[in-house]
Amino acid sequence: MEQKVPAEMEWDEFDPLSLHAVLRAEDGTASACGRLLPVQADGEDAGLCRIGRMAVRLDRRGQGLGARVLDALILQSKERGDAGVLLHAQCSAQGFYAGRGFAPRGDTFDEAGIEHIEMVLRF
Repeated sequence: MEQKVPAEMEWDEFDPLSLHAVLRAEDGTASACGRLLPVQADGEDAGLCRIGRMAVRLDRRGQGLGARVLDALILQSKERGDAGVLLHAQCSAQGFYAGRGFAPRGDTFDEAGIEHIEMVLRF
């Protein structure tokens, strides 16, 4: 809601096929989340999976929660034998992902009204 992404863009056919990570506060409310989609089967991204839906509640940012979710998803990807991960990073978060080893690929683009850049981390 904070970024005004339409609800219909938040749910898709990959949800039941993805691994979802949710970090909860002591009271049980979700503080941060992300998902790991299935590995890509072909093309230049064969062997890569995609991380998406990364989010941290506004009032819980700056506490390393996003890094914990991202690290958990990367670990799961490595453990299942993926060649690496890619994601669509909001340009404002590009430094966060770069600090975890992701490299930008291609030009920036609009997704849900927010400027993004594709980033890749190969294992």
